[in-house]
Amino acid sequence: MTSHCSRVLGRISRAFSSAAESTSDEPPSPSTPFERPQLEIRNSRRGFGIVGLLSTSFVLFTTGGTASLILGWLSAFHDPVEGGGILSTLRNGSFVIMEPSGSEESFLSQTNTETLRILLFSALASHLISITSAVLVTLLSYRAATQWLRASEDPDNANLTPIQYGLLVRTLGSGSLMSIINTLRYTSRSRRANAPRFFTEALISVTGIYLLGHTVGMVDLWLHSSARSISVVRAIPIESQPSYGITYDENKCGSFNKTELPCQKLIGWWNGVPWWASDSQQYYAESYNTLWGLNPYKKVEYLNDTAIFVPGPGRNFRSKGFAFNTYGLRVECKTLRDQCDRLPAPLIELGVPGATPVTNCSKAGYPRIPYYTSGELLASGRDTRNIKSFVIGIIGDEMGGMIHGTPDFSSGWTSNPASVVIQLRWLNNTPHWNTDTPGVVYTNALDLYATCTMTYLDVIAQFDPISGDWSILETNLSQPELASVFWTPMIFQVETDDLLHAMKPYLLNRGAQALDVLEASMAQYSMAYASFFMAFTEAFNVTTPQVITLGLYPTAPTLLLVGCLYIYSLIALVMLVFACISNSRIIFVPRHLTKEGEKDEERSALDVAQTWLTDPLPFIGALYPGGDGRHVARSAESDPLRQVYDSDSELRKVGIGLYKGATGEMIFGLMRQNPSRSRRYGCVFTVVDEEGMLGEKVSIRGSALIVPSLALVGETDLVTEP
Repeated sequence: MTSHCSRVLGRISRAFSSAAESTSDEPPSPSTPFERPQLEIRNSRRGFGIVGLLSTSFVLFTTGGTASLILGWLSAFHDPVEGGGILSTLRNGSFVIMEPSGSEESFLSQTNTETLRILLFSALASHLISITSAVLVTLLSYRAATQWLRASEDPDNANLTPIQYGLLVRTLGSGSLMSIINTLRYTSRSRRANAPRFFTEALISVTGIYLLGHTVGMVDLWLHSSARSISVVRAIPIESQPSYGITYDENKCGSFNKTELPCQKLIGWWNGVPWWASDSQQYYAESYNTLWGLNPYKKVEYLNDTAIFVPGPGRNFRSKGFAFNTYGLRVECKTLRDQCDRLPAPLIELGVPGATPVTNCSKAGYPRIPYYTSGELLASGRDTRNIKSFVIGIIGDEMGGMIHGTPDFSSGWTSNPASVVIQLRWLNNTPHWNTDTPGVVYTNALDLYATCTMTYLDVIAQFDPISGDWSILETNLSQPELASVFWTPMIFQVETDDLLHAMKPYLLNRGAQALDVLEASMAQYSMAYASFFMAFTEAFNVTTPQVITLGLYPTAPTLLLVGCLYIYSLIALVMLVFACISNSRIIFVPRHLTKEGEKDEERSALDVAQTWLTDPLPFIGALYPGGDGRHVARSAESDPLRQVYDSDSELRKVGIGLYKGATGEMIFGLMRQNPSRSRRYGCVFTVVDEEGMLGEKVSIRGSALIVPSLALVGETDLVTEP
């Protein structure tokens, strides 16, 4: 081991001897390194260069891209029903967005699984903004680096003091709150060195970026706390056109041939007497089923004082919304009570149902009402008239339907609206003595006389699957020929008994309630007995209900978020333009200093200076140049990781603690690590001795030559010696 230490000392001695021999007065040979080309700063032949393009692209993608995505989404999925136009959005204070659904849900479903996309984009922007802010600060540092290079080239310009440089590196390198606070603490000192303008500009810019980033976070929180969603059921159009509409089928009733009676096909004759649908049991079966709601395919609904045909439940329409053509009937009636003459009422009649018999309705214009064929009203008050219930049609000056139906008229084709007189009578044989006229007996009559106008309509109706309700969209007068067909069963007294049964509970109330019931009953019964004539046709505007989730995003935080993101993008673009315009200086690197050593290289002086302002590694590399002799080449690198020498040798490691200064004082700070390997081989060198030997300088014609370090004199031998 002693011999090994001797060999080490010998190698160091020979290294010093070699250095001493080089101090002769002879000029250096042309092959010495000092005659090789050195690093130079030159003007670029192109005048400018692209720097920071990758960083700018990242900022534009994360900020401007997200802002554009939000605006595009607001435009593409804007709900025209609830949201309206731009003015409506500003007035209502919210963007109304249809949130896309990954699956079609039934409108009866109570679940809602849609994601509020704008909140997703806002959270993404808020999450990435911390990274974006750091990248944007590095773009801002190009501006500071440009001004720093200019200040360094002109001694008259104000430049950075060491503390200002350190604060600037920390501020531009991290952009954190603590670095900004420390820099602000320094600027608030009353006694400090004057800071150059670019120092103040950089501080203000970084502070603004920091505040802008946290503004995005607060806006995102505001948007999340105020945005909400609602579920609505919307009608989605479908292409199919199912047969839900109602139309007249002349195959069942006949064409509109005015040389015949309306619906001639269903009028039969028996012993010279016309009968309605005497040979069509299907007619009566379908009509009765429709009347009592048993027909699975056709139904009569009474809406807005109008009875209309609608498809029955057997058509399987409940899951669809649709509009369809159909027919309707509106009936308006007036009582003839005050226009017909009656016998005077006896006093005893006040407490019993019924009224004194009607004698004549000539005052109302109907002298044949009441209609009867036999009997008379005697002076004694005895009424033997065979008054029956009829729905009597009126065509011009003719009355018909009491004997043979429509054949009672010279022409059975009526106009639209059509007119009828209602004569309803129930038998009541209760006699009452007239107390004022002894011997005179009155028989009370339960009866109803009214005139009605029947308006037949072509109807466009609609079904709403959500509420299950029918509605009338549009009505127009039907052609008179169709009205004549529809009222024919009524003139043949097919529905009279049903009407009599429906009205009996309301006879005592001869006012508006009785008339309302009469109108509704006549409309529904007349349409039910005409249902046999109907066939199905295609519906239109067919839709299916679907649950749609609407996202409601307040206008203020949404636009503020978009604005902040676009400000980020604008700053990045401006900094990129400034950096490219200012990137006119290059560092000339001769080939022997390049990594490959084959050709000269040019590197952006702005890019290298920007690295010195954003990362402490270049400064560390300058303090500890390393022993491989490439510290000159490393100084022109723009990658901070390549500007610092790195080695496994403990002689090159840095520790922290107390060390003895040049004057012998103990100082706390960085120091080279104690060479523990030399101890293992019995050679003890203190740090001071090592630095003395390896740091001694030999004067060569006014220049200084640094003695090679241990790495160049056989450090490997020290490690591998047995």
